[in-house]
Amino acid sequence: MKLSSYFQADEILINGEFSFLGYVDSSKKETLAFCDTVIYLKKANVNPNITCIITTRDLSVEIEPQKGIVTSGNPRISFFKLHNSMIETELPKVLTEYGVGQNCRIHPTAFISPRTKIGDHVTIAENVVIKDEVEIGDHTFIDANAVVGSEGLLYFEENGKFHFIRHAGGVKIGRRVTILSSAVIVKSVHDSLLTTIGDHSIIGVLTNVGHEAQIGHNCVISSNCVIARRVKVSDDVLIGPSSVIREHVALHKNARVRLGSVVIENVSENQSVSGSFAVDHKTSLRAYHKLKYKL
Repeated sequence: MKLSSYFQADEILINGEFSFLGYVDSSKKETLAFCDTVIYLKKANVNPNITCIITTRDLSVEIEPQKGIVTSGNPRISFFKLHNSMIETELPKVLTEYGVGQNCRIHPTAFISPRTKIGDHVTIAENVVIKDEVEIGDHTFIDANAVVGSEGLLYFEENGKFHFIRHAGGVKIGRRVTILSSAVIVKSVHDSLLTTIGDHSIIGVLTNVGHEAQIGHNCVISSNCVIARRVKVSDDVLIGPSSVIREHVALHKNARVRLGSVVIENVSENQSVSGSFAVDHKTSLRAYHKLKYKL
């Protein structure tokens, strides 16, 4: 696909070709991305997979000369308008194959899209919805009313109107994962980084896992949690009930997030945090006791 097929001539500084839409860290070759900040621009310049960029005229002078360039007053809006229009034509195929494995137990009230790949010995309970482009590993259990591969909250605003951004990626669920009742796993926006849940992890009742979240192996995310988009949870992490993890935050290996915490910054390996906004758990306890007992 050429930029000239989708944009006006006066918008194109350098015509270029792309095969996918994605973000500046895309792992797909020939990706078109948008850059509306210097930080994004630097990431796009060093990523050989980014062959075309939508950016502002001011930022365009900093782009590597081998990349195609489109200028826009609002690169994000231009990018997602193209994204939505392309989805309306055809939803992309993310998985290489579809089908259901051996010895699966799927309740008759469950809805399973034909565009899914389900491993062996998988159990899917009542009223579960498995949507397009979801891969589920062997021996995984999904309890009643869970939804895997749903759309998530993402939008842009133009002229005072909100416009929803469709999701066109997928979800990859590992082996022996447990997803409990009414949990929602949102599919990724693009296919370059799927929403992922690693082997042996447990997702609690009514928990929401946002698009492109990366949940490691052997994690426990308790009930009523919100794991926002692009959160990265390393292996062996425990997240307590009703906790909220802000977008792009990283929880490193063996981190502990205590009950009801609101986490807005990265949590170090083996660190335990609590509170709103969450800080080191011992610090949080000292602050609590100081307030309660007026020490």
